Amino acid sequence: MDPLPGRLEGELPGRWSGFEFLPRVDSTNRELLDCEALVSDAYRVCVAREQTAGKGRRGRTWVSATGSSLTFSVARALAPGEAPAPALALAIGVGLARALSRCGLHGFGFKWPNDLVTTDGRKLAGILIEARPRTGGRPPALVAGVGLNWRDASALGVDRPTADLGDLSASDAPELPALLQAVLVEIVQAWEAFARDGLHPVLEDYRRLDHLFGQRVRVTESGKEGVAAGVDPVDGALLLHGRDGLERLYSGDVSVRRVDRA
Repeated sequence: MDPLPGRLEGELPGRWSGFEFLPRVDSTNRELLDCEALVSDAYRVCVAREQTAGKGRRGRTWVSATGSSLTFSVARALAPGEAPAPALALAIGVGLARALSRCGLHGFGFKWPNDLVTTDGRKLAGILIEARPRTGGRPPALVAGVGLNWRDASALGVDRPTADLGDLSASDAPELPALLQAVLVEIVQAWEAFARDGLHPVLEDYRRLDHLFGQRVRVTESGKEGVAAGVDPVDGALLLHGRDGLERLYSGDVSVRRVDRA
């Protein structure tokens, strides 16, 4: 029997409704979106050693490999009257960052809207929030999927700069059991705080982690450029000082790339 559920119950008693540890799955998000057992007052976790059809934002593929990645999803049903909120990805990102710091790792930030990157911009982790509508007898639910490059990111074979946790440590990446425990605890605590009080409990940490703040950025789809000015504290929109004044950009609408200074 895996000891992790017992350790998690010891840290956050009563917050867990179930755990799935799978050697191989198409998508941990899909596994939980299809789950009949989600409840609103506890979290269900699905962890996979290998994910064959993981998803990123806007239908992109999230590549993971056995021994190189930590891929998992956390889900709960929505409480009556609770609505999905796109800014949840920012709160989950802060929770993930807090967990890495708890494991002694530093030298990373949050790149709006859903990535953890190293200080030089290499992708370390991605977050995907998906909502399930009310269908039949199943309540509406939210699923937060996380893909984290644990070791040997070069083995992933992707065409963008990537990093792994070994790049953040003078020794080696944390062992998976301790890492997963820290990550799940911090993510659930950030999620619960967000459900009560929105972004307010994580804003200070988010601002410290903000990889884009003060940088000239370009909106890939529209070609707009401006200086990133943080996020709206209510809905998590990216604030951009552009040619036409202050603009608000929302998750899912744009991809942002840093503009090289002349």
